[in-house]
Amino acid sequence: MFKNIESIVNRRSFSLAMFACVLGFVLFKRFYRDLGDVFLFFLVLGTLLSAYYSARPTRKDPVVIAFFISLIIPVLSWANSRLQIPELAKASPSPFFFYDFFFFWFIAYWTQGKNERIAAILLAFCLGVLGIYISHSADFLGELVLGLKGARIDFGVVNAQYTSLFAGFGLIAAVFLFLAKVNLNHKLLLLKKIIATALIIFFIIIIVITQSRQVWLALVACLFLTPLLYTVISRSATSKRAIFASYLALALAMAAAANLDIVKDRVAAEEYTLAKVVNLEFDAVPNTTSIGLRVHLWLEGWEWIQQRPVLGSGEDARELVISQSDSLPESVRASFTHLHNSHIETVLSFGAVGAVLVYFLMIWPPLATAASSATPVKKTWRVFSLIALVFWLTVNCFESYFYSANGLYIFTVFFGIIYSFRFVSSEDRPDPDQPPP
Repeated sequence: MFKNIESIVNRRSFSLAMFACVLGFVLFKRFYRDLGDVFLFFLVLGTLLSAYYSARPTRKDPVVIAFFISLIIPVLSWANSRLQIPELAKASPSPFFFYDFFFFWFIAYWTQGKNERIAAILLAFCLGVLGIYISHSADFLGELVLGLKGARIDFGVVNAQYTSLFAGFGLIAAVFLFLAKVNLNHKLLLLKKIIATALIIFFIIIIVITQSRQVWLALVACLFLTPLLYTVISRSATSKRAIFASYLALALAMAAAANLDIVKDRVAAEEYTLAKVVNLEFDAVPNTTSIGLRVHLWLEGWEWIQQRPVLGSGEDARELVISQSDSLPESVRASFTHLHNSHIETVLSFGAVGAVLVYFLMIWPPLATAASSATPVKKTWRVFSLIALVFWLTVNCFESYFYSANGLYIFTVFFGIIYSFRFVSSEDRPDPDQPPP
């Protein structure tokens, strides 16, 4: 019986079936969740079987090791909270608190750094985002028209920040779908570029009309870093004129965007608050504006971090910070449950020890991919890995996407692609004895 199972999981047809589950998960998880969960169940089951029977080096995989470490950290944090704040601590720990952070490994296992599979995942993500918008909105086209007229819209997806987050990563996916080199005939390649271009235009429009400043900032950071990243990754003497032209084009694009009424109004709304923050006059920062309230939430969290910096205050500390505050308005204490900053919440809840785990999972895969020399990682995907990382870390300065279902879904998809180059099959690896072409 076990021999039969082993022969099944090592077949190419099994690999294709598992990758079909990957696409099903990416496409349906957030807008048809029941079906997405079915694909995820079979994906996890099939991957565990394959990892058990195959010769792939999974037991020494750093992410697999990190998973077992992750079971200890919530327990240590809980124990620390029981000792230091027993009246507020939970009755029992949650050892599997971080398990959602590891689903990207299953995506990576079957994607294997293959251009065609990566392109298919990027397309599935873009279509999935479109499905999320349509399925959550009572009148998708009507809302789209209102947005073009200046109204801030969200398509019923939690709030406008999440709608814009999906669009931001949708834009990244569409751009790299356009750039991905896949083995298709001329007509299909042309169709791929047409679809990718249409998606790029669509997501740019959504990013503008959802009016989310955090996504605008993340996008600017990515655009600013892209020429530098490409120059470093390509390891070639890039023309200074080319770099200058890139930044000139970026400056002109930003200047054009800054003249849009939507952008000017959103920036002007926080001028007073930003001035006080820049001058470090935190007592004068109002708690009635979007940025001002965030600053006050972060300051509350910082006070708790200083008291328990190593192991944190427990997984529900971000809620306790708000409910136990003496300075936040009653309306905020009654309705807010997180601090709108994943980075602060990570250290607050799990301390420096937990932060090491979380940032290892988020920083090591992109850096390992970008710096890889042992596997044939193309420049395109090296840049992709760092762009996705910069965008992800930036938007999480202003929202709590690390610990939300939608945020973890995006993390799973994109970091699954990034980490997939660790599982490049042996036939795709370069022969060390073969001279380069």
